[in-house]
Amino acid sequence: MGARAEPTARQVRLGHILRKVREDGSHGSQDTMARSLNWSIAKLSRIESGRIGISEPDLGLLLDRYGIEDQDLRSYMLDLRRRGNVRGWETDIRSVVSPMYADYIGYESDASEAYNAEVNLIPGLLQTYAYAAAILDLHLPGIPEDERHERLAIRSKRQQVFDRPNPLILWGVISESVFRRVIGGPDVMVEQLEHLLSLAKECPGTVNIHVLPEASESHGLLYGPFVVLSFPERWEPDIVYLEGLTGNRFLEETGEVQAYSRLFNRLMMSDSLRGAESMKLIERHLNNHRKG
Repeated sequence: MGARAEPTARQVRLGHILRKVREDGSHGSQDTMARSLNWSIAKLSRIESGRIGISEPDLGLLLDRYGIEDQDLRSYMLDLRRRGNVRGWETDIRSVVSPMYADYIGYESDASEAYNAEVNLIPGLLQTYAYAAAILDLHLPGIPEDERHERLAIRSKRQQVFDRPNPLILWGVISESVFRRVIGGPDVMVEQLEHLLSLAKECPGTVNIHVLPEASESHGLLYGPFVVLSFPERWEPDIVYLEGLTGNRFLEETGEVQAYSRLFNRLMMSDSLRGAESMKLIERHLNNHRKG
């Protein structure tokens, strides 16, 4: 018997929306709803967790039971179900990267905005090939060359979100200390900071960079990098992605997501430099790296 196919990111998102509709509509527990549909609780649990897909008739039945009359919402969820059966490139790379990182790439591909706070590195979507390679060699020294090449190709392909007809809008809060660090040597840092300045200049409104000065006390609030992803449809809740050395995780509970959203807004609106000031500060660090 062949291995069970891994769920796609869209399949997982549909399950999360269905769970939110059930909970927000006070439709009872999974057990209560499953019994009313004559389903096993395991079936509904797996659908809501995204571990299995849902057929179009079952989705229609569920939406009817939840009293969903908004035709736009019904159409969106049916379309998400259909697209969830398409195994995109983020599904094919699970043999190279962790399933959770592959899911994140899938979410990122469909998101409309990303709010990324970084305390140690340039955000992945803004990294040059050489900078990303230097980080990879530090994190995974001695990995086979073919795997190294594939991981770097994945990082480069992620950056295609800026080339979509409706590009991802990135809001980045980056600690000033990131620009002081010499990752890969001075030449790599020069290229990286030049690339960062070019992106901000050539993609106004799409790539928005704010530097959190080293003097800011808000560094004490940051325990690591995080990303809040926002989706174009009002029915899809934001999610938070936390990335660590030994593991990554998503936060989806409303209270937790709102806490990170509030933190990001404080970092960007109150504690970070404005766009023009941020560019000037990056230029100063660029000049320092040019001097070696």
